[in-house]
Amino acid sequence: MTAPPGYDLGPAYAEDATGVFYKAVQVSLARPVTVKMLREGTAKDDPAFAHFVKEIAVVTSLEHANLLLAVDSGAMRGMPYLVTESTIEPTLLKALRDREPLAEPRAVRIALGIAHAIRHLESKHFIYKNLNAKHVLLPRPAAPKLTTFRLVKPISEAAVFRRSNVQSANYCAPELVRDDLGPVTNRANVYALGALLYHMLSGLPPADGLEGDVRELHADGEIPPLKTLRPYLRDRAHTVVGKLMARDPAARPDPGTAVALLEAYANDPLLNKSITKKKRRRRRRR
Repeated sequence: MTAPPGYDLGPAYAEDATGVFYKAVQVSLARPVTVKMLREGTAKDDPAFAHFVKEIAVVTSLEHANLLLAVDSGAMRGMPYLVTESTIEPTLLKALRDREPLAEPRAVRIALGIAHAIRHLESKHFIYKNLNAKHVLLPRPAAPKLTTFRLVKPISEAAVFRRSNVQSANYCAPELVRDDLGPVTNRANVYALGALLYHMLSGLPPADGLEGDVRELHADGEIPPLKTLRPYLRDRAHTVVGKLMARDPAARPDPGTAVALLEAYANDPLLNKSITKKKRRRRRRR
């Protein structure tokens, strides 16, 4: 594969429905980046071509600390390419693979970063179609970042979001399964955010098992409360998760209110207060 001008192209390391991802280096700054290109031999009338062009348009229109940043885009011999910040970073999914809870301050900071991303997307009239742990990068020391922009769609296409059923079952908002809960909006992503926070605080997703069964558990509101898994967390944790994961979309905060809710949680003095045990003084025997 020929590298775009100004980049040293490394090996391919991943692919999705619209193209192949390559490790690369931006020569002028000697910094690692990711280059996404269409598969070799892709014709211009292939649906992947049109989808990738739309994806590039979305990525280059967005700039936020909690969204993967576009570095460059262009075309070689008529075939588009996209350059972004490096995606060779740990993901939230990797951080959760041991099924152990994350430290509460870290979990809240990650959730807050995701909330900021959702709010920014809403301000641009977009909706993210598959919010899950696999699509959250945890670069250090930078803020968490959402990736995979082929899943970002205009909010006007939210009805397709329901029919396509692409949302990961573990974080699936009830209204994506049940038509009677009203239209799909970005509050579906607020629910997914709450489910991610539940997962980070407990070490386990809100529901596990066969995909269809898990979706039904979310739809029917039969998710075990966080308190059953982590009873020793302070009430604030249970309250915040409960609000974000309210079964009725109207009872959930919108993305802006979710940001405020998580900011208050993150700035709670008790969140970072270390628990110390008082040492007992031994009386000297005389």
